Amino acid sequence: MKSTVQSTTYLVFSSVLLMACNQNNQPAQQRKTDQAITVPASTSTNSQPSKYAPYTTDEVYSKVNRLQYIVEHEAEFHPAVVKEAQFYLEIWELDSASLQAMMEADLDPDNSEFNNDDAVEPEPQSFNVRARIYGRESQSAFNVPGAIEYMLEIQSTDDRDFVLQDLKINRGHCGFYTGDFKSKLPVTMRYSATVSYLLRCRGDQVIDIELITDQGDFSLDISSN
Repeated sequence: MKSTVQSTTYLVFSSVLLMACNQNNQPAQQRKTDQAITVPASTSTNSQPSKYAPYTTDEVYSKVNRLQYIVEHEAEFHPAVVKEAQFYLEIWELDSASLQAMMEADLDPDNSEFNNDDAVEPEPQSFNVRARIYGRESQSAFNVPGAIEYMLEIQSTDDRDFVLQDLKINRGHCGFYTGDFKSKLPVTMRYSATVSYLLRCRGDQVIDIELITDQGDFSLDISSN
């Protein structure tokens, strides 16, 4: 009887110890479980959406840069286009409606329709040349003896080279022949280079001469001898 009581007492004591151990271990397990839940949550908060939603930051600043280009190069675009670009640059940060208006605006510096066709183009720079028209006895065997033919002589007095591509004499109404091989068009005109052309009209009939060059078109002042 005595041994039975002791065994029962031992079993009860063991059960109490086992329950105590389970209670001591429970908070540690619970803390591990809590940590496993909170780690993904803290990681997800680091990925913030764009403050310009539904547009990305790159889309917004790309649009802003294009509008700034229009404003900075205003001479290349219609005044109305420049004014509209300035307007959107001033308001786009105010609210979402202003941002949307800017993003949907059909303004692009690459659109040729927005170019300013009235922009003043720089004047072509003229060259220093001398020209004269002189008469000489005809060297053609087909002309009667003593016949006079008229020559146009052009000489460059400019340090810059240019290419003489064509001539317009009396707005193209007076034709010409190449006076010699070195005058064949197009010809590069360097300092002191001289070219000659046989006119198909009388020298006193020449009113104006226009040089067609790679640098632009220029009118000539001529003298007759």
